[in-house]
Amino acid sequence: EILKNSCHATIMTALSKEGNTTFNELAKRPISVIISADDKRVMIRVDDKAGGIPSEAGQKIWHYLYTTASKRGEEATELAGFGVGLPIARLYTQYLGGSMNLVSLPGYGTQAYVFLPRDPDKVVEVVPDLDHEWKVQESVGEFIL
Repeated sequence: EILKNSCHATIMTALSKEGNTTFNELAKRPISVIISADDKRVMIRVDDKAGGIPSEAGQKIWHYLYTTASKRGEEATELAGFGVGLPIARLYTQYLGGSMNLVSLPGYGTQAYVFLPRDPDKVVEVVPDLDHEWKVQESVGEFIL
């Protein structure tokens, strides 16, 4: 999801630049993917130069059905614009015992970080149920059991 978002944002940014060919604009905006690991976890970083997430979006990017596509005059497609991609990607990451964070520099680009545990014993689903007391930690939106 985060790689797809970076590709989509990069293409849309390149298409919006007047006076340059799309290929030249794309060449100025490489997407970097780094996968690193140690004994305990795997880290993935996706870095683009597509202008970043608008600052007014803030934490709304994690809300279901929030999308910036309509604000840019785009319509929803099969792959983008419905406002479920990032929240579900973060939910999957948390389900696998990891975390996902975004750092956006408006006007420049976005870096997405995914951290996943490498130890199979630590990849345990956390599903709230009636047998366990749970709450949502507001600062990071994680379930605490």
